[in-house]
Amino acid sequence: MTCNHRVAACCWMLLILFVGGAASPGENPPLEKDPDLLELDAKIGQFLKGVSMGETQNAYQGLLAGSRLLKQDKALQELTEKTAQLQTKYGLYCGVEQIAAKRVGKDLVVFRYLYKCKDFPVVWYFTFYRTPTPGETPSEKAPWRVVTVRFDTELERLAW
Repeated sequence: MTCNHRVAACCWMLLILFVGGAASPGENPPLEKDPDLLELDAKIGQFLKGVSMGETQNAYQGLLAGSRLLKQDKALQELTEKTAQLQTKYGLYCGVEQIAAKRVGKDLVVFRYLYKCKDFPVVWYFTFYRTPTPGETPSEKAPWRVVTVRFDTELERLAW
């Protein structure tokens, strides 16, 4: 097999894997088929809607219900103040788009959203975790809680 044939064969194999390998066993189901991801996406949507309407404090209270992050007063106050400055720094809110939703195991979920402002977009990151109670309760029945929430403007990282 010549070098050109090898390159062509490799390209075809990659194309077949890319197109045909969309739902291999063990991979995350699509968002629309995962009730946990749908529920958490709706919760994030409510939070981002509140932020866009200037209801930052209430938005964080709703998002962080049941999370230990609510008890970190100083860090939460700083994050709330930084969030309240989004419109001033980046312009009026124009829309939001989910750009990633990924399960890491069965009890950890990571989301990324592009929060579109008039002058510049902002990337939001949300991580949810659920812990089973010791004993009988399986983790599927445990509540999800936010373990990290942050945002930045490092758009180049999205391409990697």
